[in-house]
Amino acid sequence: MDDLSIIGQSLSRPDAPEKTTGKTRFLTDISVKNMVYGAPVYSSIPYGEFTQIDLLDAEKVNGFIDFVSAKDIPAENQIGVIIQDQPLFAHKTVRYIGDSIGLVVAKTQEAALEAAGLVKINYLEKNPYLSIDESRDAIEKFIHETNLACHHRVRKGDIDSGFDKADQIIEARFKTPYQEHYYLEPQACIAFSDEDGSIKILGSLQCPFYVQKAVANVFGLSYDKVLVEQAPTGGAFGGKEDIPSEVCARAAVAAKKIGQPVKVVYNRRDDVQLTSKRHPFQMHYKVGVKNDGTLIAAKILLEENAGAYATLSTVVSYRSAAHAMGPYVIPNIHVDSNSYYTNLPPAGAFRGFGSPQAAFGHERMMDVIADKLNMDPMELRLKNIIKPGSQTQTAQILNESVGAEETIRKAAKLAQWTSFDPDQSGRFKHGLGMSAIHYGNCLGAAGWHMDGSGVNIKISASGDVYVAYGLIEMGQGAETTVTQMTAEALGVLPDRIKVLPTDSAQVPDSGPAVASRNVVMTGNAIRDASQKLMPILKKSASQLMECDESNITIKNDKVTDNQSGTEIGFHELCDFMSKSNIPMEFTGWWHTPKLEYDAETGIGEAYFSYSFATHIAKVRVDTFTGQVFVDKIFAAHDVGKAINPAGIEGQVEGGVVQGIGWATTEDFKMDHGVVTTPNLSTYLLPTALDSAEVETIIVEKPEPEGPWGAKGIGEPSIIPTAGAIANAVSSALGIQMNEIPLTPEKVLTHLNKTE
Repeated sequence: MDDLSIIGQSLSRPDAPEKTTGKTRFLTDISVKNMVYGAPVYSSIPYGEFTQIDLLDAEKVNGFIDFVSAKDIPAENQIGVIIQDQPLFAHKTVRYIGDSIGLVVAKTQEAALEAAGLVKINYLEKNPYLSIDESRDAIEKFIHETNLACHHRVRKGDIDSGFDKADQIIEARFKTPYQEHYYLEPQACIAFSDEDGSIKILGSLQCPFYVQKAVANVFGLSYDKVLVEQAPTGGAFGGKEDIPSEVCARAAVAAKKIGQPVKVVYNRRDDVQLTSKRHPFQMHYKVGVKNDGTLIAAKILLEENAGAYATLSTVVSYRSAAHAMGPYVIPNIHVDSNSYYTNLPPAGAFRGFGSPQAAFGHERMMDVIADKLNMDPMELRLKNIIKPGSQTQTAQILNESVGAEETIRKAAKLAQWTSFDPDQSGRFKHGLGMSAIHYGNCLGAAGWHMDGSGVNIKISASGDVYVAYGLIEMGQGAETTVTQMTAEALGVLPDRIKVLPTDSAQVPDSGPAVASRNVVMTGNAIRDASQKLMPILKKSASQLMECDESNITIKNDKVTDNQSGTEIGFHELCDFMSKSNIPMEFTGWWHTPKLEYDAETGIGEAYFSYSFATHIAKVRVDTFTGQVFVDKIFAAHDVGKAINPAGIEGQVEGGVVQGIGWATTEDFKMDHGVVTTPNLSTYLLPTALDSAEVETIIVEKPEPEGPWGAKGIGEPSIIPTAGAIANAVSSALGIQMNEIPLTPEKVLTHLNKTE
């Protein structure tokens, strides 16, 4: 760790020049020979059956080619990523406004959209379930076999005995809303069908192997017959995890049927109506504490709106259950996490996978407890915080890389927590709010079987190093960290590294690019590949330099015989190896350690490693208008080891802004299943003027299983933000604000209730 030359440096992003100058070609910029266009035809009712599809008017549109639907699927009409509950094209039953019925294919995109709008569907409507409560309380006519999509639990200690030992039992309820991903580039792909029966996909996506499996299943093909390549992707945040499997598979069915490449690009209104969102949660916390603030027992109910199909609800439910009481020591805990089907757009993967919702619950609860005990919220947290040797709520003992306490102390010091004493006499009320979190890295025990990842490293005769990896660049800076880690592992300069576009033919199935996996998984796979390459490089160097290979060092692009001091360039070694026909290509692989975990009780090693963070929000609340201004966020993150500090700062700033939007402005609304906030004039993302100043504090507690000690940062950056803001607003107003978004209307309603 003391001898690193590239890891820890703030290198510029290699993809930045073309993206900032507009040279990068996204899918809307790409055309291929004989390409035609597809546009979705979807349900206009939330629940029921369709009895007839009338194409008469659609077929009159100039350029109309065909209409594909369930009857055109060669093999399996199923696209569910975990639970097999979602048809690719609806067969009679539709379960939300947006459920796919078919795809119109036309010569131009305009013609496809026009024709799709002219397809007439006759329905027999059913009464829909539009809320968690309606779905949970139903006793018949379920959306699927049951309205319960999934359930996870934690049972630790003796909950009744714990409450008996508590001095006080404190209860509260919390609610969090939908959140729309609103990636700048909508869902898009081009599907090709080759004469040999194989399928090729070029897509805006974050999980190429999900798409490969989905398309293969729909066609009954072996995986090697489906090639998936990621195009430059203009944002994802989880919204391009499983949804591209639907979009790409439908385009592939059309391409196969008509024998031409089919391009599908959603318009914004369709994208917002059809695709998954962040799960809305409603939460009930009952916590027993001692009068000195010691946590004794917690009984927690988390209820999630899954929407019409489960998609990634099982992952969200699992993760939220395992994180329900946060980074605190508590001997007795009882958690139920239930996801319910409703006749609304599916809820699925979104940055944090249920952790932001759970964090809002446990961090609001910590402030409610502190208020009841008349105790400083920071002191309450420090009294109960996980330290090395402590148990998590799932009884997992964490001995190393536990920076939770340090993130609290450093954020509090920077925010001047103990001396904050604003003038509250005027129109504006000021507040500081704290939120501390832990986040399990990678897929955890529930997804351990698929938590491996690979890279392929190939060195050319000129010394260029080509890296293909199984995860992807979607704007987060993965290409930069892959470059740095490869250069460090091989002892060469970053300029030598050429990171290849991700495609399923280059590397083994590496699982999804989610759960803050990229640095940890890819970095360890790079180390594995380099450990195979390095002995060959050194042996070849010893032959070329006529010395003992134990004396060879490769560093900073130089190959050195440490005994004689002789030095050659890395490119000279590569030229020699190429001419000598010595292997210069290896695949690296890494899988997370085996985890001991009991799914029935939720007890054990839920994740192999945890990131920790504390955010402190400084806010102003206008008591005349109800508007919340987030002036500054102090964000302390234990990242294990910073691979690229500037990249970490960028991730934190982006996550914070996304968290500010979820907490204050992003009020996603529907009317009987129709999204009424489908654009930026109705769904208010925070602008530059709404964004807070962000001060990032990097805490480094190296993780032994992480590459060079690194842990994930992509999702921890958003998780604490909403809780910190709500706590700050609650402190400023002296009112417990237990539901977000904190819109002006909501704030004024609470203020009026207290007058």
